Amino acid sequence: MLPRPRPHRAFGAIRIGVTAFLAVHVFISAWLVATVEGSYTEGKPSPTEVHSLVAIDKDRTMVDVEIKKATSFFFYTLERDGDAAVTTNTSGDATGADDDVDSGDNSDVEWLTLGRNSIKAALVLLVLSEFLMLTGFKWRHHVRTLAFLSTLVAFSVVFPSCYMLELSSGGGDQDSTATNTPGAEIETVSFVHTNASSDVSLIWLGLQLEADFSGYDLGLVEPENRTAVAEQVPEEGSEDASSFIAFESTFDIQLGKNLDILLVLPVMWFLLPSSPLQATDVTSKDEEA
Repeated sequence: MLPRPRPHRAFGAIRIGVTAFLAVHVFISAWLVATVEGSYTEGKPSPTEVHSLVAIDKDRTMVDVEIKKATSFFFYTLERDGDAAVTTNTSGDATGADDDVDSGDNSDVEWLTLGRNSIKAALVLLVLSEFLMLTGFKWRHHVRTLAFLSTLVAFSVVFPSCYMLELSSGGGDQDSTATNTPGAEIETVSFVHTNASSDVSLIWLGLQLEADFSGYDLGLVEPENRTAVAEQVPEEGSEDASSFIAFESTFDIQLGKNLDILLVLPVMWFLLPSSPLQATDVTSKDEEA
């Protein structure tokens, strides 16, 4: 193991410069990257493939969607009835509408803005904690470690959670990414006898979700047959059975590629140590003796 250098006052200026540089570098880079790779495996939209990329930084949410082999999907959207839906109880709908109105007051939280502010605050505290190392504050090493861990938590836990909450709430502003999800314009209420499965796994700096979805799209069923299809699975080979659709997708959510550079800071602390506080403590104890 390499010997640790002796503390030097000049190391403080170097540590502050490196910390500020890395904080700015991370601040202007992408904080979160989400990719969606999906394909229709059965039904009239197959073999359409969807590739979506979402990159989120300090100011914007950038979305890029590419649809390949889209001819079948184009005719599918023209053929289906977008107003088709499963019939539900009228009184239940009225109650649900009231619930939506009530919950609307609680869904006004701008989660991405909250997540962005948490990261900005964490980066500022990280730089300030390095300035604190130049003082004689007794717990300065603990404060710096806490600021570093808080920054990692803000990037790896708080901000991704805010992104997922933004997706689940739908978002009411232009920064919302929920409406940019491929197929989001197709109401899932029009699908019956659905079957969905998912599997979550860890990847480098993120999570991967593999999901499968299948069901019968009432939008492809004649209006007079929709009630029967909703109540019972169509017989194989029948005209209504052609409304079956299956979709497979892989959803990756990862931290920005430049964020792992923050792991350089603990190495820098070892190579460029600060002056130990024990020296002043020993001097004071000698004077008392």
